Amino acid sequence: MKKIIKKLKNSWNQNRVLFVLTTILIVCIILILMVVIDYFLGTSKDKYGDRLEGIKNVEVSRISELESKVKEDEKIADCNIRQIGKIIYININFTNEITLVEAEGKALNTVELFSEEELKFYDLNYSLTQDATESSAGFSIMGAKNINGTGLVWNNNTPVSEE
Repeated sequence: MKKIIKKLKNSWNQNRVLFVLTTILIVCIILILMVVIDYFLGTSKDKYGDRLEGIKNVEVSRISELESKVKEDEKIADCNIRQIGKIIYININFTNEITLVEAEGKALNTVELFSEEELKFYDLNYSLTQDATESSAGFSIMGAKNINGTGLVWNNNTPVSEE
């Protein structure tokens, strides 16, 4: 027994740095494996995290009804409304008899179709389009209404000409 202890003592004295470095390496490998396993095989969490808390209380289940109300306007060719998470996407395609300003006004009118509770919970994202014809250049513009905002904000979709 004394010979084994003496051998270990000699081995420790000769290779002390190697033992310390090996111990640090083993600890690092164990920590890396724990992080990798947690990342790939961890508990299955919702991809939205806790951002959708309360969505069941303010669910918009009447999307097809909203689409049909928007399509009642004769200047609207097509409308598509979909909800993903806390954002409601509204795509409206207009006929050729409408200007961009009138289209923005009609989009603003669709905000009134949502209840106050829905407007405080969901962001609205608008895409307004009109196909180009011989008589009109058409348009494509996007706008949004944030839950904290009071109105729609439109992007500046003016084409830039190179000089």
